[in-house]
Amino acid sequence: MRKTALGLLLAIGALGLAACSATRVAYDNADTVLRFMASSYLDLDAAQSDDLTPRIARFHQWHRANELPIYAALLRSASERAAVGINAEDFAWGLANVRLRYRRFAAKAAEDAAPVLATLAPPQLAALEHKFAESNEKYAKEFLSSDDRERRRKQLKRMLERFRDFAGELTPDQEARIGRFALAHERHVALRFEDRQRWQRDFVAALRRDRVPEELGRHLAEMFERPELRRSEEFIREDARWEEDLGRLIVDLDRSLSPKQRAHVVGRLSDYAEDFAVLARRRKEAA
Repeated sequence: MRKTALGLLLAIGALGLAACSATRVAYDNADTVLRFMASSYLDLDAAQSDDLTPRIARFHQWHRANELPIYAALLRSASERAAVGINAEDFAWGLANVRLRYRRFAAKAAEDAAPVLATLAPPQLAALEHKFAESNEKYAKEFLSSDDRERRRKQLKRMLERFRDFAGELTPDQEARIGRFALAHERHVALRFEDRQRWQRDFVAALRRDRVPEELGRHLAEMFERPELRRSEEFIREDARWEEDLGRLIVDLDRSLSPKQRAHVVGRLSDYAEDFAVLARRRKEAA
């Protein structure tokens, strides 16, 4: 979630769901997608699936009514900030808001799903662990190759794609600056992967341990709202260094934006803000 112009905008833009032209369609069908993903990861039986379906629908309604207006306001503010130039305070504002909104989203989802998650049987939990392992293997193969050159190429490619998505084509100098940042923070990518695996283990352990929905919901919500409680000292240290350097990179890149690039960024954010505002209004009109 922490990636502006460039970095701040990518961070706020992470609240979006797809290219602007597809955001509204994607969001309106999000409950269907969530049901599919849940069934894929959790291997639910018919009764569990029937129980989860209305819970997802209610969560979707809550998100549309409560979160989308906030997203729209954040994106409008981000667009206005990008129009005049991003500074360190803007970056800190963007990162803090993305963090807050993600944690709120995830904690609410965990609490709402807890009554179903608490019914998962041992074979279903084993299937979930297998799904996590498959996903981790794919990620490690893609971004953590033992071949130094290939690993760095893939990591840089992904980072450049994120920046281009919001700023358009980058200059060779901008790409070089991003490349130096990526190279200086290779360890952070590995630590983030280790943190992801640790979270997955803790998540499954909570599902095995807490069979009372209310207790499970509280524990899962805390995992999302206070992730630092389970993180290693090395990760916390490197994450703080990554965040500080990213802020400097973003401010530096912002100063190098051409008028065309800045217009691209501002337009991208404005389009997202409008999409979320329209989606939020649809709920009111339907009511």
